[in-house]
Amino acid sequence: MKEENKKIGIITFHNSYNCGSMMQTYALQTILEKNGYKPEIVDYYTEGQTQMYKTFFKPDSIKNIIKNILLFPNSKKIDNNNMKYEEFKNKNFKLSKEIKKYADLNDREYSAVIAGSDQVWNITIEDYSKAYFLPWVENARKIGYAPSFGSKKIKDYVKNETEYQEFKDYLNNFNSISIRENNGQKWIKEMIGKEVPVVLDPTLLLDEEDYKNVESNDVNEKGDYIFFYSPGFDRGICKFVKELSKKYNMPVITWSRKNYEIKQIWTFGFKTPEYENPAKYLSLIKNAKLVLTTSFHGAIFATTYRKKFYVLKNGAMFGNDDRVRTMLNTLKMNDRLIDYKIDENKDYLEEIEYTEYEKALKVEREKSIKYLLDAINGVDNI
Repeated sequence: MKEENKKIGIITFHNSYNCGSMMQTYALQTILEKNGYKPEIVDYYTEGQTQMYKTFFKPDSIKNIIKNILLFPNSKKIDNNNMKYEEFKNKNFKLSKEIKKYADLNDREYSAVIAGSDQVWNITIEDYSKAYFLPWVENARKIGYAPSFGSKKIKDYVKNETEYQEFKDYLNNFNSISIRENNGQKWIKEMIGKEVPVVLDPTLLLDEEDYKNVESNDVNEKGDYIFFYSPGFDRGICKFVKELSKKYNMPVITWSRKNYEIKQIWTFGFKTPEYENPAKYLSLIKNAKLVLTTSFHGAIFATTYRKKFYVLKNGAMFGNDDRVRTMLNTLKMNDRLIDYKIDENKDYLEEIEYTEYEKALKVEREKSIKYLLDAINGVDNI
């Protein structure tokens, strides 16, 4: 690729106040830079996404009004978290000018535009926009790198066959597509008859060393602690975590202040950090004695830092939501997925053997990076 054509656009959920979303953005940007490209995050996001991460909910229902009442006493802490996410974004992302309207998107500066990673192809969520299927890209190469449908098969959520055909057309107009989960691979085959590769989430393309520049250095917790990240805060899972906390006499630091307040998770005795953003998130995982999570990226960063960790099965993992299962299976870590029921005979602090993980990671990382570079350099699979 000629030097003047090295600028690559990335369109993803970079503006979500969500650590996984922001870190996969950072990782894809970084891996492209490491390979000599000039990535730029297309600074486009939907009004739905903006609304999702506001401190208060729209007061358009009794349920939301009650949530806002619960949030009010600690609303300044949530405001501060949002400010910290903005600081992280502005410090670490190479952003285009802000684009507020879909009609203003264009690919004039790019030789390729990459959609992904994250759930940018989940058409049921508030942050969704057809922009992530790249119909606005006219001249640059269209690439999907590890996008996810979440657990939502498009055919089950479209209004009619005409709308379904639109999504088929979007996919057929890509030059190259990869996908993040096995179910996504199957669904694309059903839609357009093409077998696309399952590749690693961008966060797995980098090593622990690559994250040092963005970790915070202000973790103030003295002594051992459990880091617990489960945004939905299922109360059964919370009870399990509390039991482990008592068993090992370690405090629990948790995350997601907004849901923490709404679901009154403080009643379990869990603490939250003084602020939340990806830098703090990485450091809390890195320094934890044990990581317990239901989160896809929570599990990834536990492995990145070679931590003792468990993924706690929640209901969605038994259905179409194979995000965590695909990742753990690919990287030979299936034994980390457990039920949230205390086994009195189990040592939850036993050492983890990472040898097979490291072998699998090396193979999958090489395959994923090769796919990405080939896609940029003209190798089509659609």
